[in-house]
Amino acid sequence: MKSATRILAVLALLIGLSVPAAAQFKLQIEPGVVDVPRGDMLIENIDTVWTATGTILENASILIRDGIISAIGTDLEAPRGATVIDGSGMTAIPGLVDEHSHSGLSMAEVNEGTAPIVSEVRVLDVLDPEHFSIYQALSGGVTTLRTLHGSANPIGGQDAVIKTRWGMDDARQLLVQGAPLTLKIALGENVTQKGYSGGGGQRRFPTSRAGLEAIFVQAFTAAQQYEEEWDNYRENPGDYRIPPRRDFRLEALADVMESRMRVTVHSYRSDEIVMFMRIAERFGFKVEVFTHVMEGYKVADEMAAHGAAGSTFSDWWHYKLEAFDAIPYNAAIMEDHGVLTAINSDIPTLQPFMMYEFVKVVKYGGVSRENALRMLTINPARQLAIEDKVGTLEIGKHGDVVLLSGDPFDSYTRVEKTIIDGIVYYDLQNEEETRQEPFRALPRGDLVPEAADITATSRPTGFQGMGTSFDTGTTQQVVTALTGATVHTVSGANITNGTVLIADGRISAVGTSSQVQVPAGANVVDLSGKHLYPGMIDPATGLGTVEIGSVPSGTDNQEVGRYNPHVRALTSVHPHAETIPVARANGITSVMVGLAAGQGATISSAGSVIQLNGDTQERMSISDRATLVVNFPSPSGNAWDEPKIAGDRLEELIALFERAVVFADLPSGLGNPTQHFEPNLANQEDLMLEALVPAVTGEVPVFFFVNRERDIRTLLLFLEKFPDMKGVIVGGQQAFRVANELANRDIPVVVGSVLSPTADREDPISAAWSNAGILHAAGVKVSFGTNDIAQVRNLPYFAAKSVAFGLPAEEGLRAVTLNAAEILGLGDLMGSIDVGKRADLIVTDGDPLQIVTNVEQAFIAGVEV
Repeated sequence: MKSATRILAVLALLIGLSVPAAAQFKLQIEPGVVDVPRGDMLIENIDTVWTATGTILENASILIRDGIISAIGTDLEAPRGATVIDGSGMTAIPGLVDEHSHSGLSMAEVNEGTAPIVSEVRVLDVLDPEHFSIYQALSGGVTTLRTLHGSANPIGGQDAVIKTRWGMDDARQLLVQGAPLTLKIALGENVTQKGYSGGGGQRRFPTSRAGLEAIFVQAFTAAQQYEEEWDNYRENPGDYRIPPRRDFRLEALADVMESRMRVTVHSYRSDEIVMFMRIAERFGFKVEVFTHVMEGYKVADEMAAHGAAGSTFSDWWHYKLEAFDAIPYNAAIMEDHGVLTAINSDIPTLQPFMMYEFVKVVKYGGVSRENALRMLTINPARQLAIEDKVGTLEIGKHGDVVLLSGDPFDSYTRVEKTIIDGIVYYDLQNEEETRQEPFRALPRGDLVPEAADITATSRPTGFQGMGTSFDTGTTQQVVTALTGATVHTVSGANITNGTVLIADGRISAVGTSSQVQVPAGANVVDLSGKHLYPGMIDPATGLGTVEIGSVPSGTDNQEVGRYNPHVRALTSVHPHAETIPVARANGITSVMVGLAAGQGATISSAGSVIQLNGDTQERMSISDRATLVVNFPSPSGNAWDEPKIAGDRLEELIALFERAVVFADLPSGLGNPTQHFEPNLANQEDLMLEALVPAVTGEVPVFFFVNRERDIRTLLLFLEKFPDMKGVIVGGQQAFRVANELANRDIPVVVGSVLSPTADREDPISAAWSNAGILHAAGVKVSFGTNDIAQVRNLPYFAAKSVAFGLPAEEGLRAVTLNAAEILGLGDLMGSIDVGKRADLIVTDGDPLQIVTNVEQAFIAGVEV
């Protein structure tokens, strides 16, 4: 009987043996059921081929026949009618495989909320082959992915493993034929609805991890009984007047226990990971993959013993409590302990940037480049049990190839072409043909970044400082001398074998080692072979105002009221917030902090510029009222209407600023001394107008958060009414469409959308990434802002992506240093390595915009941190 087989399986798991294959896994679709496009193609003269097998080939060609790789080598000939691609100057890697995503699904369909156990539902039934996330995935080199039910249910639905074949009519044409079915199970906060608060009404069981364990035992026990009933019926049908009732929900769970269906488990905390492994062992099945598995590093040995793989995020954390112990070294630690490890996206918006994700495990944990690439190719293919089809470039495997503009570990590299089964589905240089839908062209032609050296950046030597030498004479201040590094001043030429002197928190001399005399008694730091850069600046963040995003008591980044110019963001900054040292560790030394648009705020706060060091807000403050943060209202009307000042919110904002202009010339007290004191009302108008005066007079810049073209053009009309105001666009998703106007008006842009997919489907897929390059070419001063908290550490990669799409490399560096300082009105104080400026400096082993570069030391106001 099958129950006996299950008992043997349980015993095997308990003593560490492999589970016998009691039954063949069910397939999501049998091979040949649906015809899919397959092509003949020769990709010739490829500079480098990373096969993900441990072999890297030079000057090789790849021949694909009927969608299958038939040869890899030199002197290959294309069959008649085959597509021929010149791979000169390109690098080939296998198509990326994403173990966990929700691509091809609308958010309304990703969860089934009617019951906690819904194992009968299928992703295939709601899979949309025209969903734009499929094309977005192609732009990141993703050719195969598992798209899953969401994580609202303890036991969710059955997955679909698909190819990103854009342009199919039938959802079944996306399916990887012969891939086994997998059931999605989820643990933790999402399932127990810990992220929900207030509301009232009935809450669904379970709401605790204890209840979660109980419902799993209930469900699998019921499925066990169901299967035994059917076993008895099959053996003794005469004992039954009618067959037992079929229950597709329990049938799916029985399939899991009888090894007819695989299991992937959404997980975060180590305790729940172990808990579910014991559930699986109790009921005789194995967890194939723990996905997300943020605390897998804590129980990697237990996972390896069970035989479970781990598919994790590269560096996510902070957004909810169960993610708080997540570390970017998770993948490396799991791999070191024998766990088959992969990187996944989860959200479709990350897939265009998957080329960055496997590079991060080299930075965090020292994983070899070969093994890092395998974490997004063959390792997830093995987790999906399709390693015989995809994941490496080998003869006999599917012709899924990604052609890159350069080294896969160079952050300036672009995905040029994505090929599936010998057919080009994405071509950066020919989007019109592969996308097959209308879109607006970019304002200028193809963008070609300059070649990158991913180990270091070298430029001509130069000198600046106090004459040709520096002598402190009888000064009593302690001097720190940073010697031997290549000094990247940003404001001028680089200095080989340079020396930078720091005194009283400021830079006192800069030059070559032969030009700058190190005073006696100085603290000398030898940086030979290293690179010295100014610390990076993020001019749009909420850093320090939120500890855990999903915990209300840990958030301090919003305030009620539509107009709060008198509210200082600085006071919400917690000096000991965990996000601050994390950002600092990747070379960010100062940021502008503003409150978010809580409660529909139009003016959310006065923005404060802080250094990322100090145990009190006062010690962190560089400028407590450095900016005014405005969430610019959209005008009334349709998106395609001409820009105009229309709408209650806009007109109200104009009226407020006009009153501030009058108040600046003639301050007046409007408070009523006889009125009963109300702290929210007393002197509010005076305080508000007083706080607006520096904005309307141009004393501080006004940061307008605005994205769409029509809204930006409306902002230009708005600014005409206030000629003294220094407006700055923050976000600026479609700023490239008004680049010339912005340049003519000297309006800078803090670009905030680079590591997000292009927001408007009517724009080219690369518009968000080309934005900064187009603005710079037009003469607009550009910086980058993450407008985030946990993501501040990734600021340099906003610049790197823009360099890949046309922004000159030196401007990418300026954008996160000197340009940011100048936009904040602090260019005379920070942003470059110049005499008299703050000694905010970072020591690296290469270009800080490259993911593989390590920040080895940092100095903030001359203090090593």
